Amino acid sequence: MFTHDCTSCGRHELIFPDQITGLDHRDDSFLVHFTCWCDAPQTHVEQRLVAAA
Repeated sequence: MFTHDCTSCGRHELIFPDQITGLDHRDDSFLVHFTCWCDAPQTHVEQRLVAAA
């Protein structure tokens, strides 16, 4: 779960795993595609955590 500010309805909502529609891997992040509670498609950028050596 994570929170997101919707670009369509403007609300700050908690997003659950069943709302996720896709995931794209980037070198330094993941793009999480999901559907907001208002049914608008959204994208959230999640930065990868780098483990300390």
